[in-house]
Amino acid sequence: MNRTSNILKDNYKLRSVIGTGGFSTVYHAKDASGRDFAVKEFTADHMDGLATTLRANAYGIACQSEPQPVEDPSNIPSQEKLSRGLMQILREAQIMEMFRDIPGIPGVVETFEENDTIYLVKEYLEGMTCLDYMKRFGGKLPIILALYIMRGTLKILSPLHKRGYIHCDVSPINTFLCRDGTVYLIDWGNAVDLSGSMEDHIVRQAINVRYAAPEQQISGHLLTRATDIYSLCASVYEAVCGQPPCRAIDRLQGGTLVPPNVIQTDIPSFLNNLLLRGLELHPEDRPQSVDELIEIIDREITFKITPVEGTDNVSLSGTFLHEESRPFSFLTSRRLRRPTIL
Repeated sequence: MNRTSNILKDNYKLRSVIGTGGFSTVYHAKDASGRDFAVKEFTADHMDGLATTLRANAYGIACQSEPQPVEDPSNIPSQEKLSRGLMQILREAQIMEMFRDIPGIPGVVETFEENDTIYLVKEYLEGMTCLDYMKRFGGKLPIILALYIMRGTLKILSPLHKRGYIHCDVSPINTFLCRDGTVYLIDWGNAVDLSGSMEDHIVRQAINVRYAAPEQQISGHLLTRATDIYSLCASVYEAVCGQPPCRAIDRLQGGTLVPPNVIQTDIPSFLNNLLLRGLELHPEDRPQSVDELIEIIDREITFKITPVEGTDNVSLSGTFLHEESRPFSFLTSRRLRRPTIL
């Protein structure tokens, strides 16, 4: 890589950091023809100088945008971190390529080695993560928007689950809403083949304890499709309440899950009940199919996507079919009362 121009493979010019985690940094890049890409770079502590100068503030970005993982990467030996990170990026590319026909999974362009590390080039998405939208709306989402992202994520998980895989890392930072209204699920390095051995069920990266199901945090427990349902419901709980639910591991030790409608009183009862069911500690007590949750949402609400003339953006509005008689849209301006433009 040319460190002055931040060019990889003589083709991808890195422009800015758009995300970072314990083992990787993701950049916005353009190729020689001007097309946009996301480039994921595996980074480890002992690889001094491998990342570009753009990584100077990467750790600060991570601290501001992503909750502390259950396992501090700084406590992992360098060789193990190297092994984990390389395996995870290669696995992410493999999973994304395997399920490239599923709408909502970003496309893979290529992987390559440079600077003694590995890079994954992916489709660049125009939009924001659910977490970014939460910040935009002051810490929590309008209920319509939260339900729209939830349904979009369920629609991605449905064919994935039918093929025997789970994402295993659903969170507000891994759900992504594009400006055209398309929902994506990103960061596939932890995906699990449910038909594999117990070893295949071991989470391959530090998990996010805010959203992780209890079976992800207790050794000897198999993961199921209900594992993704727990994580999604924990994510939506935080999105509509402005705070995460009591962590699963704390609830196993006597902590209490506060119902969403106690924190946010205008939450529709169907959503309150859906989230409580999805956050049951025992996997068998949760809904066993994401299609069941899609059916519940579709019975209760309709969404409307409207293109914004002259732009690539859309506006989103929705109508509750039973609990609310009036249409509802989330707003760019409370005074003008217009639907939000994505």
